[in-house]
Amino acid sequence: MRLLRRILLVLAGLALAAAAFDVATYDARAWQTDYSRLKQDMAQGYANLDWIAEHRHLDLAALDRRTTADIDGAHSRVRAFLALRRFVEAFHDPHLKLVPGQRELTERHPPSAAAATPAEVDAGPVDDDPAAGEDCAAAGYEEGDHAFRFPFARARGWKAVGAGDFPTGVIGDLGVLRIAQFGEDRYAAACQQVFHPGIGRRALKLAVRDLQQHRLVAAIRTLQAHGARRLLVDVTGNGGGTEWVTEVVALLTDRSLSRAQARQVLAGCDRTVVWSGAAAPCAILEPEGERATLQGAGVWTGPVLILVDHRTGSASEDFVAWLKQNRVARVFGETTAGAGCGYVNGGNRTPFHASPFDVRMPNCARFLDDGTNEIEGIAPDVPLAMSAGAAAQADALLAAVSAEPVN
Repeated sequence: MRLLRRILLVLAGLALAAAAFDVATYDARAWQTDYSRLKQDMAQGYANLDWIAEHRHLDLAALDRRTTADIDGAHSRVRAFLALRRFVEAFHDPHLKLVPGQRELTERHPPSAAAATPAEVDAGPVDDDPAAGEDCAAAGYEEGDHAFRFPFARARGWKAVGAGDFPTGVIGDLGVLRIAQFGEDRYAAACQQVFHPGIGRRALKLAVRDLQQHRLVAAIRTLQAHGARRLLVDVTGNGGGTEWVTEVVALLTDRSLSRAQARQVLAGCDRTVVWSGAAAPCAILEPEGERATLQGAGVWTGPVLILVDHRTGSASEDFVAWLKQNRVARVFGETTAGAGCGYVNGGNRTPFHASPFDVRMPNCARFLDDGTNEIEGIAPDVPLAMSAGAAAQADALLAAVSAEPVN
């Protein structure tokens, strides 16, 4: 007991010493400099800034005054960091977030091994394709959890017909297909099958995508062979991925589809006056252009249903929007996460010097056909309580699906 007390006293002393050092060396000016740089960058490069101020009525001037005062009165790095975190969280945007600084990331993952992040769109030239790394792990690929989370097994008549990256099952004439991730980097086993020394980062991503597309086609064919006349695609908990999502959409229809084109930031003037409450002298987004189009491949041409929840976000919301707005699919579940468009060519980033963190911000926005920014989430056609007990969830889904016409 004496030894334990001594250890606890030593630890308490170290903690007090660290806190005292933090307070003694805190430099509010350095943190305010970082904060000023963040405001400048957000005014010019945060895609959802105007929407949130105008439609969610976030008072940017009041938020700025509060954050400035909090940093001045922080008296420690910890409290200053918490002030900046509160500032970022005030926007309620899943793609606006504090992340480890670039130096930290470089030390953990060499630049040649950088992997795609959720909602990342590669719009750059394909000729410049640095090596992916020495193996899939070095390239940033990890194995995600691809299994069903929704309790389909509790549904009467459920029969599992496939496992692996895209699990499948049938309930009568309803085929169920699980897509847990739209990011190639969440399929490490698939990466290992196509990886070879010297392969480029983008080439590896496309090779994994091609393999997974073939597996999705095989999964759909299996469901058809088991008598499926309707297809339910389960994207609950799917937090997004990459532009691969449009290729998946094309599998589920033979029609020509269209939707509003994603818009990137293109501020044509100094917009920092927004932090004083003044109107921005120019828009932050490029003008609305021609609609995006997509031709279906027709692997599946029957009725499509989509199951979503509050964690269905980012690229998964793009998936939902394409199929829902073009009347290809009916959506069941909860309003989606409201992540919307994410990062084109990595998005925009503000590095901090007083803290080992950066702020990463989305540099594109997607809008639904009614003009709503996708960060508000997509409402289902048929609301379902997704947090009910397993048996109740399965019964409610089956009842709702049974009310849908087959043709």
